[in-house]
Amino acid sequence: MKPTAPRLYHFLGFNTQGDVGGYTCYTARDKGLVIYPATSPKKPQSRRQLHQRNRLRLITLSWHALDPDQRGAWNAAAVRGRLRISGYNLFTYTMLTADRGIARTIEHQTRQSLYIPTPIPI
Repeated sequence: MKPTAPRLYHFLGFNTQGDVGGYTCYTARDKGLVIYPATSPKKPQSRRQLHQRNRLRLITLSWHALDPDQRGAWNAAAVRGRLRISGYNLFTYTMLTADRGIARTIEHQTRQSLYIPTPIPI
């Protein structure tokens, strides 16, 4: 179902994406907002999916456990490095990969000291 007034939603500040209130919403190529009833999965999640989601949860908890100054340093490094991602995304990538070299390189190039916690076990 395509709403009749998608511009009104954008004017009011709504940029709806994903599952909201039992409906799935996304913006189509023609910039129209498309809404349809959300469906439930046909199969339960696999062990690998559950494992990956738990890893992402732990990374999010690690991000929130950082001091505001440490989170600010990650965000500042992303801005100073002219990255097209946020500091949170850089942190998440760093924690998901076993290689800390990219974060160290950005730290060196931006002269921004980054706190990199110990890796989350795979």
